[in-house]
Amino acid sequence: MDHPKPTAQSTPLFPFSSAHVPAEIAAAVCSRPLESAQGGSGRVRRPRISAHGARRVIILLGALGAASAWSMPASASDGVLEINQACALQTGCFSGDTAGLPVTITGTAGRSYRLTSDLVVPNENTSGIQVFIDDVGIDLNNFTIRGPVVCSGTPLACTPNTGSGVGIERGFSLLSGTSVRNGSIRGMGNNGVLLGVQSEVTHVRARSNRLSGIDVESGSTVSGNAAYQNGNDGIFANTGSTVSGNTTRQNGGNGIQTSSGSTVSGNTAYQNGSDGILTASGSTVSGNSAYQNGGNGIQTGTGVTVAGNTAYNNEGDGIQASSGSTVSGNTVRFNTGFGLDLLSGSGYRENVITNNTAGTVNGPSLVNLGNNTCNGSTVCP
Repeated sequence: MDHPKPTAQSTPLFPFSSAHVPAEIAAAVCSRPLESAQGGSGRVRRPRISAHGARRVIILLGALGAASAWSMPASASDGVLEINQACALQTGCFSGDTAGLPVTITGTAGRSYRLTSDLVVPNENTSGIQVFIDDVGIDLNNFTIRGPVVCSGTPLACTPNTGSGVGIERGFSLLSGTSVRNGSIRGMGNNGVLLGVQSEVTHVRARSNRLSGIDVESGSTVSGNAAYQNGNDGIFANTGSTVSGNTTRQNGGNGIQTSSGSTVSGNTAYQNGSDGILTASGSTVSGNSAYQNGGNGIQTGTGVTVAGNTAYNNEGDGIQASSGSTVSGNTVRFNTGFGLDLLSGSGYRENVITNNTAGTVNGPSLVNLGNNTCNGSTVCP
């Protein structure tokens, strides 16, 4: 169907109300007298704009557009909502958030967020960001959420030694699908990161938080992070989680702790106050390095597969596994306790066990599946 053509009156010279046209633009347009379009009198006239006037129009229109953009809510060009110290303290950063920390994400503004400055909390009882909606992504963008807590010394102690503030925290325990990546969280009065089920934490540096560096609920993925000098565990992940490629060092508790049915692979646990890696029943622990920890290098529950790990110079056993576990292909050396300390019904094979103070292999009703080396001998208990 044909549409009526717009009249000259319905098509303004500028795409905004004449009330908003600066006087300078009008002056630039009208700086030259009107003259006939075809040289005759009584015919339709049009304004003639000089080159200088045209340039002024372009510049002023650009300035007007910039001023209009400045008044819009803080949002990156790809639709990601921005979080920074200025908007957090002064106005609130987006719909659902009000001035003051913590920044509150309710989902009314969107589900994707990015830091554009550090967030500095005023005390150990204030959180940085709180999430109250499922399936939210937060990119720290290599900025830091920072509190006042400092953890140092041997044994590790944190000052202040109380506090409730969390760097990024769930609004309730069953909140699901939160993703946090690419930045640092340090000095918080409670945990660095505290998230719900099916969460994902990647490439985060959690340091000097009074409790755990990273704490997530069941079914979560924690990968490529560094947890250093946190007052409790470096990383805790609940049932059915995957914890891979992380480095945990000098944390007051365990380097990494997971609940049942988890996969723990390719991590480094170094000089932590308790066990390097502690897992529960039905888990798989593979390709990790546990070095100079204050407890066992690796400790597991029942029915666990422990394969291809290195446990070296730990204050407890190199590897301690509960009943019905398979322990294979590990290198276990210079631990204060036993190299392998296994409970009944466990089998072990292809391990290299050397110079452990309490002995090579300990436990009732064990099955030597072959190809083990104990202090340079193929004869193992």
